[in-house]
Amino acid sequence: MVADNNKKNSDKSDTYQAVMIYQSMSGDADEGTSSFTASGSTITNKNGDVFFVNNTATKISLTGNTIKNEDEDGVFLRAEAAGWGSEGSNGGKVELTASKQVIDGNILVDEVSALNLYLKDKSSFTGAVNPDGQTGDVYVEIEEGSTWKLTADSYVSGLTVAKGSAIDLNGHKLYVDGSEYKEGSASTGEAFEIKTESTGGGPGGAPGDGQAPPDGGQGGPGGTPPEGEPPAKPE
Repeated sequence: MVADNNKKNSDKSDTYQAVMIYQSMSGDADEGTSSFTASGSTITNKNGDVFFVNNTATKISLTGNTIKNEDEDGVFLRAEAAGWGSEGSNGGKVELTASKQVIDGNILVDEVSALNLYLKDKSSFTGAVNPDGQTGDVYVEIEEGSTWKLTADSYVSGLTVAKGSAIDLNGHKLYVDGSEYKEGSASTGEAFEIKTESTGGGPGGAPGDGQAPPDGGQGGPGGTPPEGEPPAKPE
């Protein structure tokens, strides 16, 4: 897939993206947990971000894909509030599981959003998480054999990693719940509950306009719930 999206999803969205996962609250999709799965695919993005999640909880599963963002200013994943849903609860709640997957690019999670990132089966992540400082809840779990190489200072809420060289600070600093992480040390954290919170339409609870994604590559399965319930927060 090649995405060159140059049309924003109405004035409710400020960014361009290859894959947008959201709940418009227009009545055309059930509330719940949405999902996006890609395995062995090629995704090339020419403009903006690769993934954008807003006003929904979603499970993203990536296995052995070739994902390239040709926009140097774009990020790999942006989870944040936009013009859909109730202000204060319309962020993106994301469970991203990478298996045998290369992730290249920054990840941004705003103050009303959350992310659980699982790096499994020799996956690699090269990029920064919230390089401008702590905002939303971010948990990162790195399975033995997978790696994270920082490209800028990063801020997460929780981290689980075995003692060793899974994280390459690359001259940068990683802060875990406000404390600086020491390269090579072990860390044990807790994942966050990933569930939809927004129940309104536009900002402040005003009804949404039901704007559907325009043609040109922007879309994704926003708002389509899979079977089952979102995972419970670990005790």
